[in-house]
Amino acid sequence: MECQKCKMILAKKGSHFICQGPCEGTFHKGCVKGLLADIKSGRNRIYCNNCEDDGSEEEEQQEYSQDYTKNLKDIQLKLSAIPGFKKQLDTITQSLSMLSDKYDTLIVEHEQSKDKIHKLEKTVADINNKYVYLQKQNTVLEQKLVSRKHNIEIVDVEQLPGENVTEIVSKIGDIINVSSSDIEWARRTRSPKESKKPPPVIVGFKTTGTRSKDSWLTKCRNLSDTTSNMITNGSALNKIYINEDLTKTTRTLLWCTKKQLQGIYKYIWVSNGKIIVKKCEGEKAICVRAESDICDLLNKK
Repeated sequence: MECQKCKMILAKKGSHFICQGPCEGTFHKGCVKGLLADIKSGRNRIYCNNCEDDGSEEEEQQEYSQDYTKNLKDIQLKLSAIPGFKKQLDTITQSLSMLSDKYDTLIVEHEQSKDKIHKLEKTVADINNKYVYLQKQNTVLEQKLVSRKHNIEIVDVEQLPGENVTEIVSKIGDIINVSSSDIEWARRTRSPKESKKPPPVIVGFKTTGTRSKDSWLTKCRNLSDTTSNMITNGSALNKIYINEDLTKTTRTLLWCTKKQLQGIYKYIWVSNGKIIVKKCEGEKAICVRAESDICDLLNKK
């Protein structure tokens, strides 16, 4: 019998190695690679090198087959999850599309808001400019009103060439028995061209002459029998009146008040630039500030 590896004759009494693998061959122990080391380490070797390699390959193939099967199952499991992922992806895509539409809408609204804000800022700037202008105008009007508070108006005094307005005012003061010492100035105003009446005389009192001005207004009733010719030595027989110096607006409102409320309200007069009406004695006095107040009073009658 020869060695399956080296083909040398095996000694009958020698120590042999018989492979229990597919080849079932007989080998010198030295011809089986690694056998002596295995015997020395106590390992029970049953395969020759060829059968051992075949066994390893088979085991490897089995292991590979098992791994392949496992991987295939994993792949199939993952593939089975793809429809769910696709559904989730479709949902995410739809959500992103909605968000994109909303974002576009927000961009448009943002631009519209910017335009509105720009217009509002311009409007606010215009209003602020108008406010500043009106504030200045109001200051001017207040100054005019304050200055008019120290004035009186003498009407229906005939205007003659070369007249001395100061002397005319002094004569009127003497007639009604009031002092002229607090008068600061006196002058004729200009009447409208279409007016047939002589332009009124405006008398300005000192700021300290408030009481004196009030005396003139209080005692103006003493002029009831005085006519223009008695003051100027002219020919006009006009009765002379003393009034408060009113603004054009207040004067127009006074005219409207008398025209519409005379006969309904017994008393209509002016006090410190304010128009006041009263139906009769004992009734409450009412201040007329605008034409709307006249309408309200007419509706209450």
